[in-house]
Amino acid sequence: MCAAVLGTPPAHGRDGRLTPEQRDEVLRRMTPEQRQRLWEQMTPEQRGNVLRQLTPEQRDGLRDQMTPEQRDQFRQRMLEHRQRRIEEGSARRLTPEERQRLRDQIYESNRDLKDRPGPGPRGDRGRPERRER
Repeated sequence: MCAAVLGTPPAHGRDGRLTPEQRDEVLRRMTPEQRQRLWEQMTPEQRGNVLRQLTPEQRDGLRDQMTPEQRDQFRQRMLEHRQRRIEEGSARRLTPEERQRLRDQIYESNRDLKDRPGPGPRGDRGRPERRER
């Protein structure tokens, strides 16, 4: 049951994952005890993925079911996780100049693809125009 909810390949499905509707149906059929056991078996990364996939309405429903202490604990864990990401540098965003430099590097490294026969992923348009912000 855990594999199906986490999106590992089931016996059916186009890309090997359950649709959000299928995942909701699986969870609806589970008892609260089964959902609790499933949650406890998940790694912190899997739990984070599940929470990030929730719609705002689902998150509100989850929050409504939590006690004030659970909400405080959850908030504290999220703040700690955010702080760790910042300290590790993964929360850093590229500046517009860095993004443009990366685009230029990608273009330069793929120039030989433009000379191959047949249209490439961008067709015959050549180098993309530089967008100003």
